[in-house]
Amino acid sequence: MVPRAEGGQNGIWPPDDAGGAYSDPGMVERSGRGGFTLLELVISLAVVSALLILLVPVLSTARTSSHRALCAGNQRLLGHAWSNYLDSNDQRFPVLLVQGAWMYGGARFSSLDGSPFLDYDRPLNRFLPAHRLSGPGEILFECPADGGITDEHSRIGTGRRSAFEAFGTSYRANTKLLGGRDGRGLSRAEITTSPSRLVVLGDAVWYEVREQTGRLASWHGMTAAGNLLFLDGSVRFLVIDPKSTIGPAVFDPLAPGLAFPLPNADAQ
Repeated sequence: MVPRAEGGQNGIWPPDDAGGAYSDPGMVERSGRGGFTLLELVISLAVVSALLILLVPVLSTARTSSHRALCAGNQRLLGHAWSNYLDSNDQRFPVLLVQGAWMYGGARFSSLDGSPFLDYDRPLNRFLPAHRLSGPGEILFECPADGGITDEHSRIGTGRRSAFEAFGTSYRANTKLLGGRDGRGLSRAEITTSPSRLVVLGDAVWYEVREQTGRLASWHGMTAAGNLLFLDGSVRFLVIDPKSTIGPAVFDPLAPGLAFPLPNADAQ
């Protein structure tokens, strides 16, 4: 008589007493636990939230710095265009008595699809370097941080539009350079203010602060500060002083006693 093997019929292991079905108890225990527990899920969400809290300010600061640098680059190229204009016009600025702050250069918009195109009735446009007019950061007259000129009390501004969308340029020119003198355009030789201090144009905030209009145009993460283009071609990011007649940024081209350079002026 052949002894029956322990553990199953006919010496077969695992036993097929249950119709041949078999499962390892340890495997059942392991596979029965699926997904995350509630505690693990809460901990994971807390870690992700903490990382977001740390990263959002960093990303915001990086974006602000990038926009500020692109804006400064735009103004620097506009400075080259002004230099070319003066070289071609006997070193005289154009005379713009109507909306000169905005009509010195910039874009118009198609009535069909709203796309921008250069308005060659504006004197500076013919002296611009070649550039595209589509895509973010590719339009020299558009500051990438342009948030418009706004006011909570509904004073005249740009409403929901950016300054670029409203005027064809984000950058407001210094009209004291564009008002003419003795019936002719102001000559660079007549300017007594140092070129390193004399503002040619800049972010729209400079006018709003100096004239104390109550409107807001602070586009670069700082109140009452913006990029400014100076007559020497430099671009600096400065806090604007209301009604200032002296200092690093001067708007009067004939300001007495300011015919000297700005010490240690750091151009961007």
